Amino acid sequence: MRRQESRLPHYSLKRFKYNSHYWVLKFLSDAGHPLRILDVGTADGYLGAILKGSGHSLVGVEQDFEAAERARPFYDSFHVADIEDFEFPYRGEFDRILFADVLEHVRDPILVLKRSIPTLKKTGELIVSLPNIANIIIRLNLLAGRFDYCERGILDRTHLRFFTLSGVKRMMEEASCRILEVVPTPLPVQLVVPVSEKKIFSPFHEAHYLLVRLWKTLFAYQFVLRAVPNIARIDKAQARTSNESGAPNHPGFAGSC
Repeated sequence: MRRQESRLPHYSLKRFKYNSHYWVLKFLSDAGHPLRILDVGTADGYLGAILKGSGHSLVGVEQDFEAAERARPFYDSFHVADIEDFEFPYRGEFDRILFADVLEHVRDPILVLKRSIPTLKKTGELIVSLPNIANIIIRLNLLAGRFDYCERGILDRTHLRFFTLSGVKRMMEEASCRILEVVPTPLPVQLVVPVSEKKIFSPFHEAHYLLVRLWKTLFAYQFVLRAVPNIARIDKAQARTSNESGAPNHPGFAGSC
């Protein structure tokens, strides 16, 4: 593969409560046992390092060469590849597929999701985090006539796709996935105002997150979700494709795409 030079903004582990990394790690730890995880879009491995330390078995995929080299030590196996071209050369192997802040960077997230599904075990799940373009800050900026890209955040200049909660649900349905749970995350006040990380501000952050939970379409910064393949929908799509092509249908989870 041609070497991909670093063009992406540098992100790091978010350590404050209720952020997307908090929920991703919580969803994984709730399993209560080591998992086989496909981490798609590892960045420099800040999540991989934690997951490896927790005893999970990891396979990573990352297109940025420099980030991939930093991440590689935390993974049992690694692919330096553009996920939009990646063939996902596994079948029925993973307990979880992780798309943490990834799908907004690709042209066709539905196709990427569909390609990844066959790598899951029958009991496997996808964990996905995505930014909320309908956040109140974006809405207020639009009212003021501004839609300015930034180095990071919801309007990160490398984002190709934008999502609302209804758009997330529709995307997952079109990818033949059924959502089990969606949680919102609050605006990262602690990153903007570092002093607010002090314990004295904890009641403020709890009140902020209560507001986010009550009105997530307006106040959520990101959505983090758990989903499973919708087997009935996949089988129906397979049958339709088979009938159109005249080829015999071969039902089975591992072969669906």
